[in-house]
This record gives sequence, structure tokens and C-alpha cells, in this order.
Amino acid sequence: MTAQTDTDPTQDPRRMAILKAAFEAFSLYGFRRTSMEDIARAAGMSRAALYLHYRNKEDIFRSLTQFYYDDAVAQVTAVLAQDLPCEQALAQAFKAQAGQIFDALLASPHGDELLDTKYAHGADIAQAGEARLVAVYAAWLQDQARAGRVTLATAHGDASALAATMMAALHGLKAPRPTPVAYRAATALLARVFARALTPD
Repeated sequence: MTAQTDTDPTQDPRRMAILKAAFEAFSLYGFRRTSMEDIARAAGMSRAALYLHYRNKEDIFRSLTQFYYDDAVAQVTAVLAQDLPCEQALAQAFKAQAGQIFDALLASPHGDELLDTKYAHGADIAQAGEARLVAVYAAWLQDQARAGRVTLATAHGDASALAATMMAALHGLKAPRPTPVAYRAATALLARVFARALTPD
């Protein structure tokens, strides 16, 4: 039996241990140099036991990608559900979206390779995850606009287009790859810029 990327690994402590071990190995050695043996050893199991859960390291990486987006959507949704001023809400949502996983990627000497691997082996998962995040931001913008807290005039009332622009701007901050501290500062500035544009006259 092999794991599927649409299975929630948080419901299985063994799979969560595998994902944690795999991420640490990928961060240390890069995707190409990491073997299933490395992951099994880090997870405290035999390679045979590892293969009962995942077909190969590409399968593990896809599961990691799915886990990242599931967690990001949950965290951003939770932040935006709070009654926060626009700039604070966006700043905290952007921070939550990155999470500890992205911080670790930025700090890893193999961060660029791992980000490239996400699109090489998990492009479909990344695309669906990005769309889910856009939908979360768009729904929040619509709710805020209905409450009179923000204006969508700069996007001609199109909350989805504005949310997609936010996501594109966040992606733009990742190249060239910044330090975690620099990225946090840049996302805070981006939140301020969008908040100013959203503030009603």
C-alpha cells in the first residue's frame, strides 16, 4: 500500500514523522542527493517500512507540498477570521502563509533547488494550492468591502483579481532568494502597501 498525496498525513503519526524526516534531509542535502535510505534512517525505520507508506522520494515530496498548502490555507483562513485592521490582517496572513516550512527553505543552502522541485514534481498540487489561497484572500476582501472597511475600486471591484495580484507580489519577493528576516520585512511592507490601496477615501 502506498500513500496518496490527498491523504491527510496529520492523521497518521508515522507519516508525519516521515515527512518531518524527509524535509530535514532535503534541507540538509538537497532533493537530488537525498535517498530513501537517508529518509528512512532519519525517521527511525527500515527502508522496507518506508516503502509501505511512500513509493519513492518524489511521492514524499508531493505529500510535503500538499501538507504545506493545506496548512497554509488553514493558517491564513484563521488569521483573516480575526477582527483585525487591514494592514495587520494582511501582514499576519502573509506571515502565516509562509510558515516555518518556507522559513526553513529560505535558510537552506538547497532552497532554490527545493523550490524548483516543487514545480517539477508537484506543479499540479502547487497550482491547486495557490488557487485555494487566492480564494481565501478574495472571500476576505469581499467581506471587508461589504462591511465598508476596504474599497476594491483599484481592482474595479474584482476581489479575485486583487487576491491573485497579492499572491503574485508575494512570489516576486522570493527572487532573488532573501534571508528569512529580509522576507518577513518585505511581506510586512507589502501588507502596508496593499492596505493603503484598500483604505477607503
